[in-house]
Amino acid sequence: MASELLTLRDGSQVSIRPVRAEDQPALRAFLSDLCLDARRMRFFSAATDLAFAAQLGAVEDAAHHGLVAHDETGVLVGHATYVLLDPHRAEVAVEVADHLHGRGLGTILIARLARHAEQRHIECFQAELLSENRAMGEVFRDGFDARLLRRDGAQQTIEFPTSSWRLAQARFPAYRSAAAPR
Repeated sequence: MASELLTLRDGSQVSIRPVRAEDQPALRAFLSDLCLDARRMRFFSAATDLAFAAQLGAVEDAAHHGLVAHDETGVLVGHATYVLLDPHRAEVAVEVADHLHGRGLGTILIARLARHAEQRHIECFQAELLSENRAMGEVFRDGFDARLLRRDGAQQTIEFPTSSWRLAQARFPAYRSAAAPR
């Protein structure tokens, strides 16, 4: 997949492409720039090892696939990845720059990952999130019809079929390629 230029809900544009190993320094800087609460919501701790997280986030092999989003100035503003759990299931995770929350970038990244996974016969995505992370829970429920698999204290596991990328695309048609006809 080459870089894809997309328009967000507010009219701003981002380019999305598969992650590469050389993205690791930019990914680490991006994770470091997230506010402490955003890091806690993503990693369940604000004090996570960001160097290690960036290293894992930049892996692209048979068991991992990731995407990065850059703003119009080339700054990394989003990252999403999946890791195989078994041949037909993968765990998905996403982070979006603080100033872009609520503009649809998380939905776009998850939908693009789900489409990629479905093409590789991965049938289901799972995600771990803090129960208090209502915004991310809404993205999964509203965009992908995710269902609660289990709740364990402050954490919950949700799942949804990778084929639900079509549902997200139908529900949010404004998230389109910038080159697409309007």
